[in-house]
Amino acid sequence: MLLFFGVLFLVMIVYYNYRRRKTAQEKKAMKALFDQQLMQARLEVQEQAFTYISEEIHDNVGQLLSLAKMQLSALGDSTLVDHDTLEAAHENVARAIRDLRNLSRSLHTGHIRALGIRQATEEEGQRITRAGQLLVSVTSEGSERDITEDKQLILFRIIQECLQNCVKHAGATNVNIGFTWYPDQLRVRVRDDGKGFDPEVTLRGSAKGLGLQNIRNRARLTGGSGIISSKPGEGTTVTVMMPYE
Repeated sequence: MLLFFGVLFLVMIVYYNYRRRKTAQEKKAMKALFDQQLMQARLEVQEQAFTYISEEIHDNVGQLLSLAKMQLSALGDSTLVDHDTLEAAHENVARAIRDLRNLSRSLHTGHIRALGIRQATEEEGQRITRAGQLLVSVTSEGSERDITEDKQLILFRIIQECLQNCVKHAGATNVNIGFTWYPDQLRVRVRDDGKGFDPEVTLRGSAKGLGLQNIRNRARLTGGSGIISSKPGEGTTVTVMMPYE
């Protein structure tokens, strides 16, 4: 009997050590995957920012400065000072300077951290709304809580992915991004009024399916979850639950 219990005790110790090593390996693998996704999210956010900046400089700042140049050239050809034209040129130059300052701020590596995830999302929604692609609204319920910078970045990239899907695939005209701050976790819900789809069919094959699966995977890596609900003709809702720590 003593021998039996002795062998059983040894087996339990061996099994315990095995489980502990396996758990440690799983945590290490999860940490490596999280770091990889974090780096990818950073690169994607950076690429998105550069694309936005390029468009803004070409379509907005460049147009304002060109208009101001034309207005000043017209003043140079005239013997009389047109104060209205001069004031308009002054305002166009001032707007261009303001826009450039905003663009330079968006290039700062701590932009999302400095603003916070909700305000950064609001700016992203305003950018898309100004482009005329979608009407994006952002709502918030509860008291905002601190979230680690890494989680904010991944969550911001998830939201960008949802908005890109709305622009490219959903045919939506309105999108609402709702933040609900619970005591122990944050819920972010992205709802659109697009054409919808069958999630099970879409997730099995297309590039859109890969994007949706990526949303789920990234949410899971933060210790949270991502749920995608949609039906043809009824729009799409993506819900992300994320713990603060």
